[in-house]
Amino acid sequence: MDNRRLSLLYNLQNLYNQSKVGSIEYILSSYLIDHYQEINQLNIFEVAEQNNVSRASVRRFCLNLGYKNFKELKEHFSEFDEGLNNYQTFYNQNDFTSKLRKQIKIMFEEIEERLATKELNQIVETIYEANEVLIIASSTIANNIRVFQQVMAILGKRITITANEEDFEDKSRNLTNDSIILFFSISGVLAETFLQPLEDCIAKKYLFTNSRNPVFNSSFDQIYHLSNVENQRDDDIVYYTYGINFVLDSICYHYSKKY
Repeated sequence: MDNRRLSLLYNLQNLYNQSKVGSIEYILSSYLIDHYQEINQLNIFEVAEQNNVSRASVRRFCLNLGYKNFKELKEHFSEFDEGLNNYQTFYNQNDFTSKLRKQIKIMFEEIEERLATKELNQIVETIYEANEVLIIASSTIANNIRVFQQVMAILGKRITITANEEDFEDKSRNLTNDSIILFFSISGVLAETFLQPLEDCIAKKYLFTNSRNPVFNSSFDQIYHLSNVENQRDDDIVYYTYGINFVLDSICYHYSKKY
């Protein structure tokens, strides 16, 4: 399973925000965002006709997003259907606010138990001593990671971010025994897709996850489980939305206190 399955909407929104009004990129990205839930029902002829652009323009647009053609883009959207349903179920539940408050409280307590001061000091010490720090995370939490990157730069530590294998292969050339990879994969899906690329990487590897997949034990130097038990998929959203921020803020706090 390609890890781009989580990044289509993120990339579309990025392109929409950065494109000049009236450009083909702006027109097509806005159209696909407006029709995001129906992408798997669209075809290239319909997209081209409704936006007054050529099919070649649609193909070039897909290439810019990292897909060979519109068909491949649709296939990756279909792989994320389950994710869309999870979000809809999560936000449509009855008594949402009180349930969310309870979930967040339980989650924070679990994370504090799993990442006590001793563990956090070990993490920040490794970050401080590393000649390169590379974070691998999906687009789902990209904005959280970018804020962390900025804060760490203010604190004097440069952080590199990647979200796909091709970019990792390029950036991993700078990694040595004194480097560290911080891998955030709540469900474990993204981490599974990176197992082979990580094999030949000599940097230290720390994984933050809710998955208990035993295959990770031989691939990572440290695994930090953010929940006490195997987390249900419905709760993954809480960890992505609030849990990762809590972990990153805790790292920033201990780093600033120690250095």
